[in-house]
Amino acid sequence: MRTRTLPGLALAVLALHALAWRIAVGGRPPLALAAAGVHRVALVSVPQRVAPAPRTGAPVPPKPVQMATPDAAGPGVAPAGAGSEATPASARPGATPPARAPAGAGGPRRHAPARAREWPVYATRPPPSATLHYALAQSGVASASAGSAELQWRRDAPGYTLRLATAVDGRPPREWESRGSFDAAGVAPARLVERERGRDRRGLQFDRIAGSAHLSGAPGTPALAPGAQDRWSWIAQLAAIAEAQAARGPPPDHWDVQVAGLRGDVERWTFRILPPGDPPPELRGNDLSAPGNRAPALLHVLRATEQPYDLRVEAWLAPSLHHLPAALRLSTPPGPWAQYLWLRST
Repeated sequence: MRTRTLPGLALAVLALHALAWRIAVGGRPPLALAAAGVHRVALVSVPQRVAPAPRTGAPVPPKPVQMATPDAAGPGVAPAGAGSEATPASARPGATPPARAPAGAGGPRRHAPARAREWPVYATRPPPSATLHYALAQSGVASASAGSAELQWRRDAPGYTLRLATAVDGRPPREWESRGSFDAAGVAPARLVERERGRDRRGLQFDRIAGSAHLSGAPGTPALAPGAQDRWSWIAQLAAIAEAQAARGPPPDHWDVQVAGLRGDVERWTFRILPPGDPPPELRGNDLSAPGNRAPALLHVLRATEQPYDLRVEAWLAPSLHHLPAALRLSTPPGPWAQYLWLRST
């Protein structure tokens, strides 16, 4: 009995030693053995599974890794690279058109833009040199006055000079002189000067290269369109447009001319062509044609006012004078000021 026990104890001691050595070398042995033999099992840490939240609606799509950067053109405009043409939001199917903003809040502007593509360029034929003498009647706040005016138009190879001088009873003489050249759009003024008693009072300078105007005594440099005129050169430009149109056929219903004034205003003057009618009473019996020829009908044009105190211009252009004006009426309704010039018969 003792003989059998000793070998068993020896084997048990050897087994314990072997187990201790294995633990020291290879770590803790597996707790279970497979039926086909002994296999080594790796212990892996498994994270806890989070219970899903109850489903109350449509699943939320996963957030993209990188968001696209919107274009800086503003709402309703497709970003760059979205296509050959940007589609405004108001033009998309089912979209509500935007409300029109009132004037003064980003809405319609009084003065039209000066970009070249928005301005027509007319064929022109500037009139030859001429000197015209007018009778003048002027009304104001207090009383009416009478006087005279002289329009000198000089056209030569380098350019032109247009001078209008007025003499009104009881007031100092005044004159305006416009100088410039010609370009593809017709008369191209470079400088307008207003004088009183022979002294310069105000001036307007045109920078044709930069496409802007410089006004003495007024801030800013307004942009100019092709064919832009000053406050008096429009007379020659309108005559040049009408003279070229006469060789083509009947005139259209209107002509647009951009006009810059001496107070910093740059406006679109729309001259509407009115139906033929009788000339002003002061011009009846005044033969405006060449000797022996019957006087052709005057071309009656009107620049109507857009806002109160805008300059209203009514002109009767004489074909026999290469469409320089036979008469002019200027006023600022509803103000009382008005000036009327008509060609003298002698």
